[in-house]
Amino acid sequence: MEYFNTKRPIFIVPSVECYEEFDKIDKYIKILNDSGIGKIIKMVQNKVGRKGYNPFNLMATIIYCFSKFKSTVREIEDLCKFDLRVMYIMEQEQPSHNVIKDCINKYIVPYQYEIFTSITKVIINERNIKTDTQYDDGTKIEANANKYKFVWKPTTYHKKLDIKIKELLLQMNIENKDKKIIKSFQFNELIKEYVVRENIDINSIPTGKGRQLTKEQKNYKLAYQYLIKLLEYEEKERICGEKRNSYYKTDKDATAMVLKEDYYSKNGHDFHAEYNIQVMVSSGIITMYGVFQDRNDYNSFIPMNDLYYKYYKEYPKNECADSGYGMYENYQYMKEHNIKNYVKHSTWSGEADGKRPQLFYTFNDGVMCLNTCVGEEISFDGIRHPRYKNSKLYKFVGCNNCNYAYICKKNLKNKTQDYRLYELIPEYELLKEEARKNLQSPKGIEIRINRSIQVEGAFGQIKNNMNYDRIRRRGLEKVSCEIMLMCLGANIRKYFSTIDGNKLKDNY
Repeated sequence: MEYFNTKRPIFIVPSVECYEEFDKIDKYIKILNDSGIGKIIKMVQNKVGRKGYNPFNLMATIIYCFSKFKSTVREIEDLCKFDLRVMYIMEQEQPSHNVIKDCINKYIVPYQYEIFTSITKVIINERNIKTDTQYDDGTKIEANANKYKFVWKPTTYHKKLDIKIKELLLQMNIENKDKKIIKSFQFNELIKEYVVRENIDINSIPTGKGRQLTKEQKNYKLAYQYLIKLLEYEEKERICGEKRNSYYKTDKDATAMVLKEDYYSKNGHDFHAEYNIQVMVSSGIITMYGVFQDRNDYNSFIPMNDLYYKYYKEYPKNECADSGYGMYENYQYMKEHNIKNYVKHSTWSGEADGKRPQLFYTFNDGVMCLNTCVGEEISFDGIRHPRYKNSKLYKFVGCNNCNYAYICKKNLKNKTQDYRLYELIPEYELLKEEARKNLQSPKGIEIRINRSIQVEGAFGQIKNNMNYDRIRRRGLEKVSCEIMLMCLGANIRKYFSTIDGNKLKDNY
């Protein structure tokens, strides 16, 4: 007798739990309808040719699958065939992975921010979520690139090559009065003029060992080699751009960064191809996202707020972030746009644990040190160059009799002088003082606790619960779309979790 056999007819009847899940899906479909993203699909939809799969159902399926931790096109293809929930959305249509990929590239990639913010707004309005306070944070996620095929920006080598080129031009009796680094097109024109002037037949230059070359022919061959190398350096610098120092051959938009912990060596000093992912979170909902190529966080603060204003037509009333964002430009930006500052400055942790206490205090009339000595503003002339724009130099005297000298002069080379010079930006110090007061207030303490719960919780949801530790697509635009779908999936999942309880937790 055969105990194991599959030759039995089967008819699947949805259970009670399936119908409950179908009710949730109906509410999810209503959110998509209310968001207005159907107009985007209608605008892009190709009306010529044979009728394809329903793009509205397909987009709903893609977003739903991302909320269920299925983010590859082949996983979505499988769900369309075997998952009752996805079959319910797709009306039993079974698109292939190529169709799903084309749908993402055609409908979602070009309009990713419109789709994300439109759906998120509906969730916020339906659940009456308060978004007055926004919490910012970032993380690095490894790109889909070969970690060994990286290219450093050849700035130093380019400068050395420029010196060699200018020395060669002197030997060729060509004047070059421009002190800037010579460009490839300029060097090419000079080579052409040299060939015409010296009557060099470039097609009959002898090659191989033992062949005698004239001085002009040697100069031309060397100049040609320099030109090829110059074109290579310029191409690498063009790909890197102004803000990056590296890229990867298999994903030129990825940048060499260091993870907190390498998954091979368990150390944090190995370079990997990565993207800098930034999010803004409020009441557990991701309200904005961004993908950047910067290795630090502070340059992404202003672009993220600009994106938020572009799609929400307002700036956050309160904003909280860690000390990686507490720079002068970011503080100025918050003051200009009336955003209440709950962003830690760069020395916050040192002041909090007492290892690096605040040494100087700014008030309207000047600057005072811990020893209540008011600093005298002096000129930089003959002393040192200013390190920062709009900074001032102050001199504090009486350091030898100061009880705080062991802290104040701890890192100074000359500790025997009876004075100390200190450079600072008065406006920045006043903005930092305002941030200190906000952060140390009862509301500031509550917001600081909330930041570590909410924004870190959002990354925990994406990276651990969704098992998303490596980007699958390549190129900045497609990577940004993938991050958008992950964030939108997290929001949809958060929405599903509130349907049973019928409310979202307001106070974290």
